[in-house]
Amino acid sequence: MSKSKLEPRAIRELVLRVRCSEAERATWLRKARAQERSLSDYARHVLSAEPMQRRARPPAVDPALLAAVGRAGNNLNQIARAMHTDRKAGRRIDLVAVYTLLMALDRELAEIVAEHSR
Repeated sequence: MSKSKLEPRAIRELVLRVRCSEAERATWLRKARAQERSLSDYARHVLSAEPMQRRARPPAVDPALLAAVGRAGNNLNQIARAMHTDRKAGRRIDLVAVYTLLMALDRELAEIVAEHSR
């Protein structure tokens, strides 16, 4: 089912407090973790008697790829921050320099993806 056909997420503002022993909490946490869920999700499932929907497990990703993409994202954030700072200070933004930096970042990301796609 596509995301566009899903119902909007319910806004959960209320908190349900339950008194329990340390042993009960530990047991509930163990059961929730066995199903790869938070204690809140597990309790909601048990209390509502609705079937628990399984979340798709994210694919395994090379840590070196994550680090490289993280560095590129950091560079992008630094460019954006510099632009916002200059704009707020009333300084002109050198769009040619920004474009050059973004193109370099685009090339770097393309190289990272190509390197990890082999």
